[in-house]
Amino acid sequence: WLGKCQMCMPGRHVSKFRNDECMCAKNGGGNDNFDVSVRGRNGLVDGVSLFPLFGGQFFDRCNECRRRMEADGVIMSGSSCSRSYTNGKMYLSPLNMDHLWKDFGPPNISHTIGRYPADCIPNSGGGSACKLRCGIHNGRQMHIDYNPNPNTPNAQSMSNREKSQVMGLPLFFGDWRNGCLACGSTLETAGFIESGWECTRRMNGIILEKFQYRMQ
Repeated sequence: WLGKCQMCMPGRHVSKFRNDECMCAKNGGGNDNFDVSVRGRNGLVDGVSLFPLFGGQFFDRCNECRRRMEADGVIMSGSSCSRSYTNGKMYLSPLNMDHLWKDFGPPNISHTIGRYPADCIPNSGGGSACKLRCGIHNGRQMHIDYNPNPNTPNAQSMSNREKSQVMGLPLFFGDWRNGCLACGSTLETAGFIESGWECTRRMNGIILEKFQYRMQ
């Protein structure tokens, strides 16, 4: 996941997440005011009370989160709770959420504009398994990684919006700016992103930034 926690889900699931956490259980039990969460793609179970010692509450709260997240369709079945021998923390894993992203975004426009591979799932394969192609520039195919973060569509601060390197463009020589502008314009016209994006050149590449994926 490119070092980013992208636990948040599209559509109706967004309201269940705060700061990349899925609030899913309560110390002592109960169905509201949850204070136990699953954090990040690695499934860390956080907020469980340490007391009573050896009371089994870590497994209880983890399984409670698992049942709720499965029932609400946030994760597929097949995950389990396990304690790490290295740090002593509880994890719910593996977290299979690919199905929620399967139909995200508009359909492909052509073999040069849209998802690549055509049936790939955004935010899958560690964040790099799905590309979003944005046209040809000077004979080279351009794309960005397709990693929507649903925290950003309503972001008021520009610093919280999306950014992604545009692959297929030269860094120091060539027409990098027009290529990036063409990529952004293509994605906006095709309905993948909203207006308001910008292009910049950094030491690590050409960046399409300050954009928002269009939530369908």
